Amino acid sequence: MYDAIVVGARCAGAPVAMLLARAGHRVLLVDRATFPSDIMSTHYIHQPGIARLARWGLLDAVLATNCPPIERIRLDAGSVALEGAPTPYVDTAIALCPRRVVLDKILFDAAAQAGAEVRDGFVVGAVNWENGRVNGIRGRDLRGAKECHAQARIVIGADGRQSLCREAAGIEVRRRELHQ
Repeated sequence: MYDAIVVGARCAGAPVAMLLARAGHRVLLVDRATFPSDIMSTHYIHQPGIARLARWGLLDAVLATNCPPIERIRLDAGSVALEGAPTPYVDTAIALCPRRVVLDKILFDAAAQAGAEVRDGFVVGAVNWENGRVNGIRGRDLRGAKECHAQARIVIGADGRQSLCREAAGIEVRRRELHQ
C-alpha cells in the first residue's frame, strides 16, 4: 500500500511525487509515456517557477541543457511593442523556456531520486473505488503488458486535459463561456 499514487509524470505530477517522497511518503508515479518523451508543448517558466526549481535543487540541471536564460521580453502587437526585463522574484530575475523533452525527464528523474517508485510506459485503465472514494489504480505495463493493481491512501490525477482520473471519479469540467 502506497501513501500516494500520482497518475501523470510530467510538469505537475513529477514534482508532486518528488516532494511527497522527499517528505518520507511512499509514492508510486506512473505515466503512459516513456521518458525522455516530447510533447506538443513548451513551458515559459516565470520567476516563481525558476525559484522553485532552484529550491528543489533542479535549476542547475535545467541550465546545463543549454536552455538560455531569458533576461529580456518583447511583446510585439503590431503598432505597439512592449519590452523589458522580467520582474525579479525573491532572488530570481530570469525566466526559462525549456523543451518539454528535457524538463519532463529532469522532473521524472528527480522524483525517482527522491525515492518515489516510478513507472513510465504504464497505462492506467481504471481506478479502484472503496467506501465511496478512489483508493487505487489498475493498469498495464506497455513493455510486458502485465496487469498491475496498486492501492494508496490517495490517488492524485495529474494526467492532463483528457484525465482518466477525473473522468473515473465523476468530476465534471466546467468551462466558462466568454461573453462579448
